[in-house]
Amino acid sequence: MFYVYLYPPIRNVSACTFTSFMKINFMKQICTFSVCFFFILVFQLNGQTPVPNGDFETWINYGTYSNPQYWDTPNQVVSIAIPFGTQVVTKSSDHESGSFSARLESQQLTYPSVCVPGVVTLGTLNINLFTQAFTLTGGVPISDMPTHLKGWFKFQPKGGDSCAIGIGLTKWNSGVRDSVGIGTFSTHDTVNTWTPFYAWINYVINEQPDTFNIVAMSSADSVPTAGTVLYVDNIALDYTVGINHDDPSAGISVYQDKQEKQILVYFDFDQPESTGIRLFNMTGQVVSKTSMENLMKTRKIINYQGYSTGLYVLEILHNRKIFSRKFLING
Repeated sequence: MFYVYLYPPIRNVSACTFTSFMKINFMKQICTFSVCFFFILVFQLNGQTPVPNGDFETWINYGTYSNPQYWDTPNQVVSIAIPFGTQVVTKSSDHESGSFSARLESQQLTYPSVCVPGVVTLGTLNINLFTQAFTLTGGVPISDMPTHLKGWFKFQPKGGDSCAIGIGLTKWNSGVRDSVGIGTFSTHDTVNTWTPFYAWINYVINEQPDTFNIVAMSSADSVPTAGTVLYVDNIALDYTVGINHDDPSAGISVYQDKQEKQILVYFDFDQPESTGIRLFNMTGQVVSKTSMENLMKTRKIINYQGYSTGLYVLEILHNRKIFSRKFLING
């Protein structure tokens, strides 16, 4: 069982509810892990534009393992576990462009007995395989407000596993990190050809972030599956607006009406597409949802009148892909 710890605390989350998420058992199903992982970590960050080594062309050899320059991975820790020399992130010549990409594979260790997902992050991972806990800190500076994270990926899941790629933006304010924005992309579909992904950023507060972090995981399910492989390449920040029909989330618009205490979700698809909505609270409980429907051009309303104050995640299930937005709701 892996546990994720946060340090230091991040503002915009109430003390009691945030504390309950300081430690999560990621071998137990508490909610869709792609949502929980990026929602809970809400990243201790530090990043810059463009994304450092976002094309994964430069790698550093540390003897028993290699990492992409500027990125951290679990390789340093798993390389000294049994079997010796294990690496969950490797340089691959299977690329979208350039010469290399990052290959992330979830792998089962013999001692200690744990399945470790492939993870790359612009922050710093501190992992203890025996206590099965890790912390995520660090990141890189930023002085602007991108609209979304984009890049290319291939995905080969095992046992219904899913991957996740996300970005978080924060700022220091009076010695505490404020969560400014977050965006995630997740899928459990097999994708054997290089395909673009987009993680649109939802800004929780209208503040200029000073740091950002990017995290990609081969396994984002509550129980990682050995053999699941994710390739990522050419990760970048984007600042464009409007509909991009190469974007799987094109045609989805989300607005929060704070006066009427509603979340409005507008769909504008060229043809009917299977879509559903779920709203999670900070404990991972589904507090509102719609059934899966073939939607084309319509609007869905999520009322949150009477809900407790706190952070909520709106998850849109669209053609077997997951898109999420985070909202601060004042009860």
